[in-house]
Formats: sequence, C-alpha cells, structure tokens
Amino acid sequence: MKRLPLWPTLFTLVAVAFMIGAGFWQLQRREWKHDLITKLELAPRLPPVTPREFFKAMVGEGSVQYRRAVVTCRPGRVAPYDLKGGASAGGQSGFLVLVACRTPAVQNGRAPDIVVVAGFSPRPDVAPLTIDEEFEGTVIERPYGDAKDRPMFMLMPRTAVAPLTPARVPTPGDLPDSHLSYAFQWFAFATTLTIIYGIFVLRRNRAPR
Repeated sequence: MKRLPLWPTLFTLVAVAFMIGAGFWQLQRREWKHDLITKLELAPRLPPVTPREFFKAMVGEGSVQYRRAVVTCRPGRVAPYDLKGGASAGGQSGFLVLVACRTPAVQNGRAPDIVVVAGFSPRPDVAPLTIDEEFEGTVIERPYGDAKDRPMFMLMPRTAVAPLTPARVPTPGDLPDSHLSYAFQWFAFATTLTIIYGIFVLRRNRAPR
C-alpha cells in the first residue's frame, strides 16, 4: 500500500477540522440567538424606557431594543427626516416616514438621537406633516446600523399621523435564525471533502506503479 500523499492529506485534515469547527460554532450561535430572542420577547412587558436607560444604551451600557417608550414630539410642521423601506400594518410594501422631534436649529446640525415613525406611505413623495403629539411605541436600536451621524434609536408607534397609515412594528420573531442550516452546510462540506479525499487515495493506490 502506498503512503498517504503528504500535502493533500494535510490540506484535507485542516479543512475538515475547520469545517467541523464552523459547524459547531453555528450550533452555539443558534443557542445564543434563541436566548436573545427569548429575552427580547420579554422586553415589551418591561416598564417604559427612562431617559437614563436611553443614555446607558447610547454609551453601550445596556439595551432598550423592543422596549416600550413614550416620546414627546412637537416640532410643528416639518418635512420627513428620512424614508425607509418598510410595510404597513396590513402588509403593503412602501415607505416608513421618519420624523425628528427637534427642529434642525435645536439639533445644531447633529443627527437626532431618536426619530419617530410617523406612519406608512405607499409613495415616496410625502408632504410636510404637522407633528404635535406624544408617541408611544416600540424602540428599535441602530436603525441605520453602525452609520455615523445617524439616529441611534427609532420609535415605532402603532398609530399614525394623518394622512399616513400605521406601519408594521417588527417583533423578535423577525430576527433571522439560519444557524442550523448553516451548521448542516458546514458538516456537509466536511463530509463531501472527506469522500473526495477517500476516492482520490483509493484511485491513487490502484494506479499501476
């Protein structure tokens, strides 16, 4: 019997070990994701977020994701701060109309710390709105990801400012949970590579010397 080929064997061992490790890592991530979703599902039952809790979340010392909050928003007649892709409470695709609760002059050119979803619009050409009310809704952290000079929080009420309609409020169940399928993929890659290596060695040993 011929010796095992050095480099193909080393490559296969390292690659298979990496793939199996990646598979188990995805399984661990799946458990972490399930724990996270469980915690987030409890968040709406907690008391409304206080200013101190908002501040602690801003400096990375806590989280207010999916917590309830009440925001007083009285900037008067303002144009939308931004439009983001979203859906209505009924499932129609369109735009979330975001408004800042402070006027640009008060913000001193900075991005607002929090924006409120005034409602849903099927079209992007939204006219200025008169905003003068107290909103109660669900807090979404980092609606713009890690983008700088963007709001840290977004409040999503279940009501809307006329003529807009209510927007769909996301839930923890909307978080992607594909870790199990990713784990199976890594294990399948490891199995496939092992089979290919076995066929390669078998054919090599059967080859005439």
